[in-house]
Parts: sequence; C-alpha cells; structure tokens
Amino acid sequence: MNTEREVLDRLDRLAVRHYVTGSWALSVHAEPRMTRDLDLVLDLDPADYERRIRPAFDDVYLVNDLIDVGGRAIGGLVHRTEIARVDLILGRRDAWSRQAFERCRVVDHPGLGRAAVTSAEDLILAKLEWSDGGRSELQLRDCRSVIRIAPELDWDYLRRHAAVLGVGPLLESVRGG
Repeated sequence: MNTEREVLDRLDRLAVRHYVTGSWALSVHAEPRMTRDLDLVLDLDPADYERRIRPAFDDVYLVNDLIDVGGRAIGGLVHRTEIARVDLILGRRDAWSRQAFERCRVVDHPGLGRAAVTSAEDLILAKLEWSDGGRSELQLRDCRSVIRIAPELDWDYLRRHAAVLGVGPLLESVRGG
C-alpha cells in the first residue's frame, strides 16, 4: 500500500471528512503533472488537529505543527522512512469551503484508488486563490488545463465564488487564455 493511500485510510478510520485537491486532483480533472506531495483538505479545527491527527499519525509520520498561510491553517505529515509528504489544509468555515465539501465526489483515482476528490470548479478556485495574485504561472497553467479538459463547468458557480474570493479577474484571464 502506498503511503498516500495509508493516510486516506487512517483519516477514514478517524471519521475525518476530507478530500484530495491540488496536483493529485489534476489527474482526475485535467492533465496530470508530477508533484512532491499530496494535498488534502480536512474538515477539522486546529484543536482537533492536535487532539486527533497528531496521535493517530505520529507512529509513522512526523506531524508538522499548524502554520497560518493567508488565513488558512496548514499542517503536514512527513513519512519517517519513505519519501512522502502530505499537506493537511484545514477547511475554512466560509460558504465556499462548505460547498466545496458538499461538491467533492468519490472517484477511482489513478494513484489513490477510491478517494474523495474536489470538483473541477473548486480545484480551479483553489488554484486561483493559491496563485499569489496570478504570479504563480504553474497554478494558472493548471487552471487552464482544467478549463480546457473538464466538460461542462458551472461558470455561474465559478464566477460567484471567484468574486467573493477576490480572484474574479484571474478567473476571466485564465478562461480567455
């Protein structure tokens, strides 16, 4: 069993709601690309991270302390003997984050098996938000790939949440490019 699958299985046993996002989600919605880590969004608050995640993983993983990155709490797991890292992004409590959890779907992921994966629209929104105001060409290229390949995107949903997240102009830029 791969280490990424092991993390998903442990989260399932803990009954921690989660979904795959980032580059691993690209292999479901667009052109895949190599990445160094698995990105997961967890439906947890910081106290639960310490109370539930740390003890459940510290036997095999170094469990990183939470840090604040742009208002988001992010932790991580680094396997103690293998080259594997999993970023754990704690879901916010805003309308978009709640909807992203409702919109994710369990799919047969090519590298993970059965896994909950973010929707194509929410992947675009997350990558735009992480693009550092459009300075990350890699994130923007990923967005263009999803737009080009994903069938029937919900553009009303994208525009509505992009406006709230402050990435509306970036959305229109990658849509046109």
